[in-house]
Amino acid sequence: MKKYIKQTWIIGVFALMASTLLSCKKQINLAPENATYDEVFWVNGANIDKALSGSYSMLRDAFRADNSYFIFGDIAANNFSLGGDFWNYNTFIESGHFNFNYAPYLEGSVKNWSRFYGIITQCHQIIDKTPAIPDSKFEGGAEQKNRLIGEARFLRAYVYFYMQRVWGDVILTKTTFKDPQNIPPAARTPESETLAFCLSDLQSASALLDNSANKTHANKMSALALLAHVYAWKKDYPNAEKYCDSVIQNSPLALEPIEDYKKIWEGNSQESIMELNMKYDAISNEATSTFFGRFLTAPYIKGRSGINSTWPINADLINEIFSEPEQRKEIMMETAAGGGNVKMLTKYTNVNYFDPNNSNTYVISNNLVLLRLADIYLLRAEARFKNGKPGDALLDLNKIRERAGLADYEETGTELFDEIADERRRELIGEGCTQFDLIRMEQLPRLFSDYTTDRIAKKGYFWPLDMRTLLKQDELLTQNEWWNNN
Repeated sequence: MKKYIKQTWIIGVFALMASTLLSCKKQINLAPENATYDEVFWVNGANIDKALSGSYSMLRDAFRADNSYFIFGDIAANNFSLGGDFWNYNTFIESGHFNFNYAPYLEGSVKNWSRFYGIITQCHQIIDKTPAIPDSKFEGGAEQKNRLIGEARFLRAYVYFYMQRVWGDVILTKTTFKDPQNIPPAARTPESETLAFCLSDLQSASALLDNSANKTHANKMSALALLAHVYAWKKDYPNAEKYCDSVIQNSPLALEPIEDYKKIWEGNSQESIMELNMKYDAISNEATSTFFGRFLTAPYIKGRSGINSTWPINADLINEIFSEPEQRKEIMMETAAGGGNVKMLTKYTNVNYFDPNNSNTYVISNNLVLLRLADIYLLRAEARFKNGKPGDALLDLNKIRERAGLADYEETGTELFDEIADERRRELIGEGCTQFDLIRMEQLPRLFSDYTTDRIAKKGYFWPLDMRTLLKQDELLTQNEWWNNN
């Protein structure tokens, strides 16, 4: 296999499919060295399925890079404190004034989007190449062919939408470059154009997919749920409510009862809509010790007493929004070993000491849930409030509060909207989405004094780009406005 990653452009466009698959070689066996790549790979459904599996694997790796999934969604939202081992993360939280520009040793993950463009390029290839392959080359015929295209369209939209919420305006590519040796510089694309492209992909995906796929693969419900989120980000709340309705009213999903609450992260629960496989098995390497392990001490992690190597839950947050007694809190928070009254998050606690020859070797065998039904109920509450339906918003909010063991909320007006935001934070803490919720719902100034009027106007909630690395490859690239002088 002689084709290697060629990062010829700022966004890390991978020149050929072969290069994008270097990180997941177990997924694909490439052709003999004397054959051209396209002629031997894009020929049947089995290879397309392998390429798609590679895309999911690349997304998992992208999220795990320096635990950036939780940095972007939870650390930046001040949900967690940081043990002493994480000195170079300290500027990301409130005590560091949310200074995302100072990221020593983390620039390659939090200030560089290249790894996500590898996924997008792979999805481009699947979407561009698959239609020309005869249906007879797919074990499941046209149905399987459509499903593979639909999943690739979902993933492409998911990644673009994710990047838009992290770094702001992206560089939008819509297809595979025909001449990877001559990729021209490109300016960043306005958010409206990127979101329109995401909506188009998701509409296509929802038409191509059904609900038969395992929840570690995209299906119709995940496409509809993501449509609701994109519309909410656009402040198009009528359409956001419409697609929330589609998920809630027309799917086999159901909220897990509180006694089974932790099943949500064990994999394939009745509440989950979309998740990434990170469970342990003896063959693959999907499970790791560090990704979910950042939240845990003993007794889950043997010998880990004290919080230097963990991310405990922010004590101020517990006092502010977890002050009422509730069953959910007792399930997902426990006292950290050696940390006094410090609490650790216990959503991800399936610790597996799998090696009989090494008693200290372990992985955390949980899945990463990207979309779930409680999220959509609360998103619909938000949309209903914005659509002038406070009574209906209360119904959705209280459905989640009741499951948690909280009394029904009764206030209306601004207090209701703020409570919906607080409930999202309570319900979804440690799931990589709080910061995006606070941005969308315009809650940052209410919660943090560092988010001044000027910082909000200059979109200082987005992360800066590593211009020293990326500008070399694209002379048209610009920095996010706030970070030009901060």
